[in-house]
Amino acid sequence: MKRFKVLIVMMMVLAMVGVFAFATDTTALSSPATAPYGYLNPNIESPVITVAKAVSPAVVRIVATQTIATSNPLDPFFRQFFGVTPPPSQQQQIADLGSGIIFNSEGYVVTNYHVVGNAQTVEVTLLSGKTYTGKVIGGDPTNDLAVVKIEAPAGTSFPTAVLGNSNDLEVGEYVVAIGNPFGLDYTVTSGIVSAINRKVPKPNASGTGYTGYYYNMIQTDAPINPGNSGGPLVDIHGRVIGINTAIISSSQGQGIGFAIPIDTVKTLINRLIQGKGPGYLGIQITDLTPALAQNLGIKIDSGALVVSVYPDSGAAQAGLKIKDVIVEANGIKITGADKLVSVISEYAPGDTVSLKVYRNGQYMTFNVKLSSETVFQNTNVYNANGFTVANITSTYVNQYSIPSNVTGVVVTSVTPNSNANMAGLEVGDVITSLNNQQITSVQDFQKVYESIPSGGTLTMVVYSQGMEMLTIFSK
Repeated sequence: MKRFKVLIVMMMVLAMVGVFAFATDTTALSSPATAPYGYLNPNIESPVITVAKAVSPAVVRIVATQTIATSNPLDPFFRQFFGVTPPPSQQQQIADLGSGIIFNSEGYVVTNYHVVGNAQTVEVTLLSGKTYTGKVIGGDPTNDLAVVKIEAPAGTSFPTAVLGNSNDLEVGEYVVAIGNPFGLDYTVTSGIVSAINRKVPKPNASGTGYTGYYYNMIQTDAPINPGNSGGPLVDIHGRVIGINTAIISSSQGQGIGFAIPIDTVKTLINRLIQGKGPGYLGIQITDLTPALAQNLGIKIDSGALVVSVYPDSGAAQAGLKIKDVIVEANGIKITGADKLVSVISEYAPGDTVSLKVYRNGQYMTFNVKLSSETVFQNTNVYNANGFTVANITSTYVNQYSIPSNVTGVVVTSVTPNSNANMAGLEVGDVITSLNNQQITSVQDFQKVYESIPSGGTLTMVVYSQGMEMLTIFSK
């Protein structure tokens, strides 16, 4: 009996433990889930929001329109043999979409030259949606910058952006790009400064190749797309530090865009407003490398080496000569050709630039009055790809001992490592024939040379060091 009571008590205890355990499990299942993380950082706002709100009113959408004549679609042989009269050429309007930034309350906008340079009409739209007619009052294709004036009633005041300082820019800084990519108005993207002082190939007008370079560009991974051109690249403090200009195509890479430094823009704005183009020294230059310095007997190994001086240019009048090495321009150290081009491009024709030059083991100073681009249109000189030729004058006859019975054009400069240089063409050589055409003047040479396609073969008869020789290389 006692054992039976003990058994009953134990069963009751186990039942109570089971009930408790069940109750405990039920409580766990029926309890609410862990509380969500809630609204984080309630007192913090992204700095990009502040920048976008402040700068966007000064960003404009630009539509530049031009009318072009479409080519006749009929094959010329088809017309010839079947007597079909071709329809008259047709006119077609094309529009380029870009962006710009208002830098003056009177309605002056800076943008890219490639957006508006060929425009017949320009339409400027503000963040408010209000649209104005714009007028291109100055452009610089070399630096790919242009100024557009918004045509508005007198007294109209426009919102402006603050232009910052790109000289102090550092890799890794946060930046914001604002523009109208693919017509998507006022798109804001962000990233960092990936690199500075980049040299970037400049696409030609047809988009099939490149013509020259952009210099000292800011590289960023902030997404930049077609339509962003001319829009601002802004630092995290809302200051414009660059003008978005170029991108690497998607087939070549992602997240690589480029902007013109705002310090370059600021130096050009005044002369663009006045309609002035860039100034030119009137020389051809190349980088002075250690190898070149050794070959030429030059005791320094960096700078911009003068390979040609255009007659009647500011450089010629100041006394610059081939083999001079430019090491400073207006107190700025010149480490190579790119740096000199960048510095000089900020000045207008008529401005005077002080150059520190290394010549024959000594440093000299030359004050050069900059020329306009017409300095390169001298009919007595022609700048070919990798070399320059000129009409034979008494000066050249004496300098290079050219016999009186030799006619043609004299080679006045050869770019190191160019095709002409590799083929053996030298300064002082006289080109008497080009591709079986007799040459008696620069005009003759230019006509034949320009008829040869890029990459075509140049076959020259050259008088050099008392004998004729055949020189062949690609254009």
